[in-house]
Amino acid sequence: MTQQLSERGQRRRQALLDAATHTFLQHGYERTTLDMIIAEAGGSRRSLYEYFGDKRGLFSAVITHHAQKMVHDISNLDVEDLPAREGLELLGHAFFKALTDPVNLELYRLLIAEGSAFADLGQTVYEAGPHLLLEQLQLYLQCLHDRGQLPGAQPDPHAARQFFGMIKADFQLCALLAPTQLPNAAAITEHIRSCVTLLLENR
Repeated sequence: MTQQLSERGQRRRQALLDAATHTFLQHGYERTTLDMIIAEAGGSRRSLYEYFGDKRGLFSAVITHHAQKMVHDISNLDVEDLPAREGLELLGHAFFKALTDPVNLELYRLLIAEGSAFADLGQTVYEAGPHLLLEQLQLYLQCLHDRGQLPGAQPDPHAARQFFGMIKADFQLCALLAPTQLPNAAAITEHIRSCVTLLLENR
Protein backbone atom coordinates (compact mmCIF):
# COMPACT_ATOMS: atom_id res chain seq x y z
CA MET A 1 0.00 0.00 0.00
CA THR A 2 2.77 2.43 0.95
CA GLN A 3 4.37 2.20 -2.50
CA GLN A 4 1.13 3.33 -4.11
CA LEU A 5 0.87 6.46 -1.96
CA SER A 6 2.13 9.86 -2.99
CA GLU A 7 5.04 11.30 -1.04
CA ARG A 8 2.56 13.40 0.92
CA GLY A 9 0.43 10.32 1.57
CA GLN A 10 3.44 8.40 2.84
CA ARG A 11 4.29 11.24 5.23
CA ARG A 12 0.71 11.34 6.47
CA ARG A 13 0.66 7.58 6.97
CA GLN A 14 3.96 7.68 8.85
CA ALA A 15 2.70 10.49 11.06
CA LEU A 16 -0.29 8.34 11.99
CA LEU A 17 1.99 5.38 12.73
CA ASP A 18 4.23 7.53 14.94
CA ALA A 19 1.28 9.02 16.79
CA ALA A 20 -0.31 5.61 17.21
CA THR A 21 2.93 4.16 18.58
CA HIS A 22 3.17 6.90 21.18
CA THR A 23 -0.51 6.71 22.12
CA PHE A 24 -0.70 2.92 22.35
CA LEU A 25 2.38 2.88 24.57
CA GLN A 26 1.05 5.66 26.77
CA HIS A 27 -2.51 4.41 27.19
CA GLY A 28 -2.53 0.75 26.14
CA TYR A 29 -4.62 -0.71 23.36
CA GLU A 30 -8.04 -0.69 24.99
CA ARG A 31 -7.88 2.88 26.31
CA THR A 32 -6.51 4.33 23.10
CA THR A 33 -9.05 5.94 20.80
CA LEU A 34 -8.70 6.94 17.19
CA ASP A 35 -9.52 10.51 18.17
CA MET A 36 -6.44 10.58 20.43
CA ILE A 37 -4.24 9.46 17.55
CA ILE A 38 -5.77 11.88 15.07
CA ALA A 39 -5.41 14.74 17.56
CA GLU A 40 -1.67 14.07 17.79
CA ALA A 41 -0.98 13.26 14.14
CA GLY A 42 -3.42 15.60 12.44
CA GLY A 43 -5.32 14.49 9.39
CA SER A 44 -8.75 12.93 9.35
CA ARG A 45 -10.52 9.77 10.41
CA ARG A 46 -11.14 9.10 6.74
CA SER A 47 -7.39 8.99 6.04
CA LEU A 48 -6.81 6.69 8.98
CA TYR A 49 -9.49 4.27 7.76
CA GLU A 50 -8.09 4.47 4.24
CA TYR A 51 -4.58 3.55 5.36
CA PHE A 52 -5.28 1.07 8.17
CA GLY A 53 -8.95 0.06 8.16
CA ASP A 54 -9.68 0.48 11.87
CA LYS A 55 -7.98 0.49 15.28
CA ARG A 56 -7.11 -3.18 15.03
CA GLY A 57 -5.53 -2.61 11.64
CA LEU A 58 -3.60 0.37 12.96
CA PHE A 59 -2.30 -1.58 15.96
CA SER A 60 -1.18 -4.41 13.68
CA ALA A 61 0.51 -1.89 11.38
CA VAL A 62 2.37 -0.30 14.31
CA ILE A 63 3.74 -3.61 15.57
CA THR A 64 4.68 -4.80 12.07
CA HIS A 65 6.28 -1.45 11.19
CA HIS A 66 8.67 -1.62 14.14
CA ALA A 67 9.58 -5.25 13.41
CA GLN A 68 10.36 -4.30 9.82
CA LYS A 69 12.31 -1.24 10.96
CA MET A 70 14.51 -3.43 13.14
CA VAL A 71 15.31 -5.65 10.16
CA HIS A 72 15.86 -2.65 7.89
CA ASP A 73 18.24 -0.92 10.31
CA ILE A 74 20.34 -4.04 10.86
CA SER A 75 20.27 -5.23 7.25
CA ASN A 76 21.44 -1.85 6.00
CA LEU A 77 24.66 -1.96 7.99
CA ASP A 78 27.61 -1.95 5.61
CA VAL A 79 29.46 -5.10 6.68
CA GLU A 80 30.26 -6.66 3.32
CA ASP A 81 33.79 -5.27 3.07
CA LEU A 82 34.67 -5.57 6.75
CA PRO A 83 36.75 -8.36 8.25
CA ALA A 84 34.55 -11.06 9.74
CA ARG A 85 35.16 -10.07 13.35
CA GLU A 86 34.36 -6.40 12.76
CA GLY A 87 31.26 -7.19 10.73
CA LEU A 88 29.91 -9.66 13.27
CA GLU A 89 30.59 -7.31 16.17
CA LEU A 90 28.77 -4.51 14.35
CA LEU A 91 25.79 -6.78 13.74
CA GLY A 92 25.90 -7.97 17.34
CA HIS A 93 25.79 -4.42 18.70
CA ALA A 94 22.92 -3.49 16.38
CA PHE A 95 20.95 -6.59 17.39
CA PHE A 96 21.56 -5.94 21.08
CA LYS A 97 20.48 -2.32 20.69
CA ALA A 98 17.26 -3.39 18.96
CA LEU A 99 16.51 -5.98 21.65
CA THR A 100 16.87 -3.49 24.48
CA ASP A 101 15.44 -0.41 22.77
CA PRO A 102 12.80 1.05 25.12
CA VAL A 103 10.15 1.42 22.40
CA ASN A 104 10.70 -2.14 21.16
CA LEU A 105 10.49 -3.46 24.72
CA GLU A 106 7.21 -1.64 25.38
CA LEU A 107 5.74 -2.83 22.09
CA TYR A 108 6.80 -6.37 22.97
CA ARG A 109 4.95 -6.08 26.29
CA LEU A 110 1.91 -4.70 24.51
CA LEU A 111 1.91 -7.45 21.89
CA ILE A 112 2.10 -10.13 24.57
CA ALA A 113 -0.69 -8.48 26.54
CA GLU A 114 -2.97 -8.27 23.51
CA GLY A 115 -1.82 -11.48 21.83
CA SER A 116 -5.01 -13.44 22.42
CA ALA A 117 -7.04 -10.78 20.61
CA PHE A 118 -4.65 -10.74 17.62
CA ALA A 119 -4.26 -14.42 16.85
CA ASP A 120 -2.28 -14.03 13.61
CA LEU A 121 -0.27 -10.92 14.45
CA GLY A 122 2.48 -12.70 16.36
CA GLN A 123 3.17 -14.99 13.41
CA THR A 124 3.17 -12.04 11.01
CA VAL A 125 5.58 -10.08 13.18
CA TYR A 126 7.88 -13.04 13.66
CA GLU A 127 8.11 -13.63 9.91
CA ALA A 128 8.60 -9.92 9.14
CA GLY A 129 11.14 -9.42 11.91
CA PRO A 130 13.19 -12.11 13.69
CA HIS A 131 12.75 -14.83 11.06
CA LEU A 132 13.80 -12.56 8.20
CA LEU A 133 16.74 -11.29 10.24
CA LEU A 134 17.89 -14.86 10.87
CA GLU A 135 17.71 -15.65 7.16
CA GLN A 136 19.80 -12.60 6.30
CA LEU A 137 22.41 -13.41 8.94
CA GLN A 138 22.61 -16.96 7.65
CA LEU A 139 23.36 -15.61 4.17
CA TYR A 140 26.06 -13.36 5.62
CA LEU A 141 27.64 -16.28 7.48
CA GLN A 142 27.63 -18.29 4.26
CA CYS A 143 29.28 -15.38 2.47
CA LEU A 144 32.00 -15.21 5.14
CA HIS A 145 32.58 -18.94 4.82
CA ASP A 146 32.82 -18.72 1.04
CA ARG A 147 35.46 -15.97 1.41
CA GLY A 148 37.46 -18.11 3.83
CA GLN A 149 36.74 -15.86 6.80
CA LEU A 150 34.53 -18.31 8.70
CA PRO A 151 36.54 -21.42 9.54
CA GLY A 152 35.20 -24.93 9.82
CA ALA A 153 32.38 -26.64 8.01
CA GLN A 154 29.61 -24.97 6.10
CA PRO A 155 27.45 -22.92 8.52
CA ASP A 156 24.41 -25.06 9.25
CA PRO A 157 20.85 -23.67 9.34
CA HIS A 158 21.11 -23.12 13.09
CA ALA A 159 24.30 -21.02 13.05
CA ALA A 160 22.51 -17.67 12.81
CA ARG A 161 20.05 -18.61 15.56
CA GLN A 162 22.91 -19.73 17.79
CA PHE A 163 24.82 -16.49 17.27
CA PHE A 164 21.85 -14.25 17.96
CA GLY A 165 20.94 -16.48 20.90
CA MET A 166 24.38 -15.92 22.41
CA ILE A 167 24.10 -12.17 21.92
CA LYS A 168 20.62 -12.08 23.44
CA ALA A 169 21.46 -14.25 26.47
CA ASP A 170 19.20 -13.00 29.29
CA PHE A 171 19.60 -9.32 28.44
CA GLN A 172 16.17 -8.79 26.90
CA LEU A 173 14.53 -10.42 29.91
CA CYS A 174 16.68 -8.30 32.20
CA ALA A 175 15.70 -5.15 30.29
CA LEU A 176 12.03 -6.09 30.62
CA LEU A 177 12.06 -7.06 34.30
CA ALA A 178 15.04 -5.38 35.94
CA PRO A 179 16.52 -2.73 33.64
CA THR A 180 18.73 -1.29 36.36
CA GLN A 181 20.59 -4.61 36.38
CA LEU A 182 21.73 -4.33 32.78
CA PRO A 183 25.54 -4.30 32.49
CA ASN A 184 27.33 -1.13 31.43
CA ALA A 185 28.42 -0.44 27.87
CA ALA A 186 31.93 -1.82 28.39
CA ALA A 187 30.60 -5.13 29.72
CA ILE A 188 28.14 -5.41 26.84
CA THR A 189 30.92 -4.79 24.32
CA GLU A 190 33.01 -7.50 25.96
CA HIS A 191 30.06 -9.89 25.87
CA ILE A 192 29.55 -9.30 22.15
CA ARG A 193 33.26 -9.75 21.45
CA SER A 194 33.27 -13.06 23.30
CA CYS A 195 30.23 -14.25 21.32
CA VAL A 196 32.01 -13.44 18.06
CA THR A 197 35.12 -15.25 19.27
CA LEU A 198 33.07 -18.35 20.07
CA LEU A 199 31.58 -18.28 16.60
CA LEU A 200 34.89 -17.75 14.80
CA GLU A 201 37.16 -20.01 16.84
CA ASN A 202 35.02 -22.85 18.15
CA ARG A 203 33.23 -24.23 15.12
